[in-house]
Amino acid sequence: MLKTVRGDIARALLYMAVRYGFNQNNESLNLHLSDSPSMKNREMGLLSTLLKWNELDPPSRAEKIRNNRVCLLYQHNRNPFVDHPEFANLIWKQSFPDIASRNKPPEAWINEFHYNNRGKDQNEFVEIVVGPSTEAENIKLVLYNGANGRVYRSLSLADREIFHVTLVGNGFSIYTVFLPLQNGPGDAISLVLSREDSRGGEVIQFVSYEGAVRAIDGPAKGNKSKDIGLEETNESSENDSLGLTGAGIAEFKWRKFINQASPSELNGGQSLS
Repeated sequence: MLKTVRGDIARALLYMAVRYGFNQNNESLNLHLSDSPSMKNREMGLLSTLLKWNELDPPSRAEKIRNNRVCLLYQHNRNPFVDHPEFANLIWKQSFPDIASRNKPPEAWINEFHYNNRGKDQNEFVEIVVGPSTEAENIKLVLYNGANGRVYRSLSLADREIFHVTLVGNGFSIYTVFLPLQNGPGDAISLVLSREDSRGGEVIQFVSYEGAVRAIDGPAKGNKSKDIGLEETNESSENDSLGLTGAGIAEFKWRKFINQASPSELNGGQSLS
């Protein structure tokens, strides 16, 4: 399957499913998408693969032009998944999981960062927590530019010359790096875990600030970031930060720490139980 058309095919089938998959008025069988395709049951698939293709290969300019021409000259209705590819995950309730929705504890996560303050930016950093079952040497921190969706820096946690490591108990470690971060809007931070069976690595987290971005290159290509909903400004202090807090991993929420940035330490009100 050509990577440049797999999204087109997925969105065509998603359209067919919503057009002919519900309440046919001529006694025809409904057409459903499934991970267990069956001619007898009128089920096509694989649904999970189509949803992934929709994520990894977003609509191109050519696909959007074709959608406009089909609507204007022929069918007079549009494929909604070309206009809004995010509708697919809303309908079939599947998405790339974030740390709040995983069924098991995350292998690593972005725990705190600081990117903007009054005057010249200072003390900018990213802090990552790595769990006991994960080899930190297999993780990369990849930064994305919100203006163009491209990687602007990639760092391996194996580089001990730039990452400071703190042990925080129960096998968890904090990896902290001080580096310039872009000031938004839509700039993003991702964590990528290298696996033997995953070419290019598995994106285990992709968060952004001051808006969302869809990556067009690098390991998160095709994925849309999750905006944390908080931001720093030109009036923030160099000792401010955005970070996670909560009593237990499942309860973590993003909050703004005013003059309470804590690089290399757990955040205020945070426990790893």
